[in-house]
Amino acid sequence: MDLDLFVGGLTAGSLYALVAMGFNILYRPTNVFNFAQGDLVMLGAMLGATVMTVLGMPWFVGAALAMLAVAVLAFIEERIAVAPVLNRSATGHGWVITTLAVSMIFANLVGLAWGPDPIAVKPPAPLSTETFDLLGANVSSYQIAIVVLTLALILGVEAFYGTRAGKAVLAAAEDRDAALRTLLGQAAGTMTGVLAAPLLYASTGLGPALLLKGFAAAAVGGIGNNRGALLAGYIIGIAEALAAAVLSPGYQLAATFAVMLVILLIRPHGLFGRAEARAV
Repeated sequence: MDLDLFVGGLTAGSLYALVAMGFNILYRPTNVFNFAQGDLVMLGAMLGATVMTVLGMPWFVGAALAMLAVAVLAFIEERIAVAPVLNRSATGHGWVITTLAVSMIFANLVGLAWGPDPIAVKPPAPLSTETFDLLGANVSSYQIAIVVLTLALILGVEAFYGTRAGKAVLAAAEDRDAALRTLLGQAAGTMTGVLAAPLLYASTGLGPALLLKGFAAAAVGGIGNNRGALLAGYIIGIAEALAAAVLSPGYQLAATFAVMLVILLIRPHGLFGRAEARAV
């Protein structure tokens, strides 16, 4: 296997795994998926890119401001589009429609505000997207940083769930409204958008692509399991890279669905999923 394909697959898979983790953080205590997550990712990328490139502020400042702004919007979304639905029916799934509606609203508003042109973003110093040879593969310091950060975040979140505080967060499932006030999932989504911008550019098309791949990683890994999402993200990323190289870039999405189909046919609950809806 071409090592360059492997590096590209790991980098893309890391981003997919982070989006999946954003889904899982919210799902584990609440059994709710936020289908506006992709547009929150995109909005984080657009806000961060604007602060960094237009206002000329440092990368970390742009990332922090983007996370803060999207956290506020996510809180408003939860109060308007999720909590009222759950209050009316604790076992219903009306939040699917309401979060999709919010996703469409976000996408249209961002399109009006920024337009269709992508924004190029530089990674934070001293990282760079310039590649160098590493054991026969062309890799950049920014790609290495994304893979390492993804591993650290996912393993860190899983370790947190094993602590007393983490178990308390999961136990908040007994009070859906209290659990939904957590914005960790949205923060992870915003950070994913900011991290993706130097590689994929900040654009309105970023959200739908990462939403689909992130949800695929969550499903293939096992809903609610972040380590499974990490492995699934890498499997999907490498499958896409192979499909693009062997066939054409137009087959990347087909590769994602093929991976989902094969794995879920063999393991309906995902690689690390369980039949139980939730365990605390």
